Amino acid sequence: MLFDYSKYEVVRFLLSNIAYFLQEYQFDGFRFDAVTSMLYHHHGIGVGFSGDYREYFGPHIDVDGVVYLMLANTLAHEINPDAITIAEDVSGMPTLCRRVDEGGVGFDYRLSMYIPDMWIKHLKEYKDEDWNMGHLAFNLTNRRYNEKCVAYCESHD
Repeated sequence: MLFDYSKYEVVRFLLSNIAYFLQEYQFDGFRFDAVTSMLYHHHGIGVGFSGDYREYFGPHIDVDGVVYLMLANTLAHEINPDAITIAEDVSGMPTLCRRVDEGGVGFDYRLSMYIPDMWIKHLKEYKDEDWNMGHLAFNLTNRRYNEKCVAYCESHD
């Protein structure tokens, strides 16, 4: 679902859902799916991200989407300071997991999207003795300074 985050009613609806589940059902956090689609007008479709900062900042950013995510993280942490928010982002957007008061988007963790794909590839295509330990170690630790990640070895896809 692609929401129009520039509409007050849309943002209010989405934020009220966050509050409802935290307060009424005592949720302890949220995993935000398809964050890449929320961050960019192109929704990450047909775009490769190499790490060049121009790919992350500029007119292709959906500022309303970013502001919604900042508000969502702020609200979740105001209602429950121990709540955990996790971003599923394939772009590698810098500042995604930095606090809002530091200029970030406010997520606590980034979902390590490459790791399950890496494990599946290794298990399917390589004999154990052919695994490149340097490659594995690099991809298990490749993240921005001070950015916390959730890694899993099995993909829901």
